[in-house]
This record gives sequence, C-alpha cells and structure tokens, in this order.
Amino acid sequence: MNDKDIEQIVRDEIIKSILQTQEFLVVGNWKMNKTKHEVIAFLDAVANYDFGEKNTVVIAPPSPYLYLFEDRLRYSKILYGVQNFYPKENGSFTGEISFEMARDFGAKYAIIGHSERRMIFSECNAFVSKKVRSCIQNQILPILCIGENIDQRKSNDYKNFISEQITEGLSLISESDLNNVIIAYEPIWAIGTGETATPDQVEETHIFIRKFLMDKYGAQIGKDIPLLYGGSVNAANVKSLALAQSVSGFLIGGASLSAQTFIEINDILNGK
Repeated sequence: MNDKDIEQIVRDEIIKSILQTQEFLVVGNWKMNKTKHEVIAFLDAVANYDFGEKNTVVIAPPSPYLYLFEDRLRYSKILYGVQNFYPKENGSFTGEISFEMARDFGAKYAIIGHSERRMIFSECNAFVSKKVRSCIQNQILPILCIGENIDQRKSNDYKNFISEQITEGLSLISESDLNNVIIAYEPIWAIGTGETATPDQVEETHIFIRKFLMDKYGAQIGKDIPLLYGGSVNAANVKSLALAQSVSGFLIGGASLSAQTFIEINDILNGK
C-alpha cells in the first residue's frame, strides 16, 4: 500500500465521520407526480425503514395524497408537508388549499416561494412573505425557496437578487420567529435540468447567504437558520454537496420520487 492509498483511506474515514455526525434536513418535493397506487407503494417501502435518529426526513406530496401520509406514516420517523397553500384559513379561493387544511392532515412543513410558483404562477416576494407569516402563525415550518436564473448568475448580480428575496420574504415576521424558518437555495438553472451547481459554487453561495443572515439578523440567529441546497440533487452527487460548508440539508425533486433512491440518499447522509 503506497502513500496515495493511505491518504485515500484517511480521507474516506474523515468523510464518513462527518456524515455520521452532522445533522441534515432532507426534504423530498414530489411536485405534480404520482398516482394513488404509486404513493401507496412508495410509503409501503419507506414507512418501516430505519432512517436513523440523526437526520430529519420530510416529504411534500401533492395535497390530494396527504390522507395517505397521515394514515401510513403514523408510526414512522418521516414527516411531511405541503408544496404550497393560500395564506387564509378559508374562503372563496377556488383550487387552493388553506393552512388549516394542511395542518388538519398533520402537515408540519410548507414549501414557500419555489421558483416554479414564482415563474409559472407569478408569485412575488410580497405574496411569498404573507405565506411565510401565515406558516409561523399556524405552527407550520416554512421552507423559503430562493435562487437566481442563469442570466443573473452570469451577470454576477445573483447575490443582490437572493438577498432581496430573503429580506422581503422574511419581512412580515418578528426576529424571534426566525428560529422557525428554513431557507432553501435552489439556483433556477439547476432545477430539473440535470445540471447541478458544483460543490464549490454551492459552498460559495451558502457562505454568502450565511454571512448575509448573520449580518442582518444577528450572529446567533443567522448562524442557526438551516440552509438547504436544491437543484438536481441525486445519490451520485449528494455526498460531495453535503461536504460543502454551510449546507444543512437538501430539497430534492426528481430523485425523491423513487423510494430506493430516496433511501439511498438518506443512507449516504447517515455515513453508511
């Protein structure tokens, strides 16, 4: 065994140790996918799986299937949430789901301001901030999504853009409520494209976001807000992304649709 082999063994052991001790929040966003029978098959595959105690595992299914999650994950470690909701208790809002409905089915999390909601459904920062406030007021943990498009990345204007998304998205809640907020950085150019930001790009952006949060909201609060990365995360790249500084977990799209792949990703993040 030569020095290079020894160095690789030591490196692998260090990585394994980091993954076995660092806590991650792993969120699967199913978007508009799966039939009832596919959901049942997925839940049957994961409900009794040992995900360990270190990480928090969450899935956000399409809202019509929340009743299956409530029924089949009753004794599971897996938590669940909604992909969107309207920030009112009830009313004449055809086609929407309210926070009360989400909570009624046991949803603990809500994905807020995803780029697809912003681009396809024209949700602005002001509307997103109302949803964040509604989450906080109703004991649902908001996952506030931020991220730039490819033009903003290339023009080097993305830092101002995501700073504005954070500032406006959190503008309606008090400083004391920030410990219930999760932020997910998802570069738009890496969502569903198969193109993933490099670990260096992720680390650089997450360090910037962390510093921005600490400068704006105070060192302790800014340090404690979880920062997730999302954007074509899969079993092949999650280990290298997990080692990037200031990455607290992942918002996973397509790779969360397969029970086998979702389990594999979580195993990797447990250092298995």
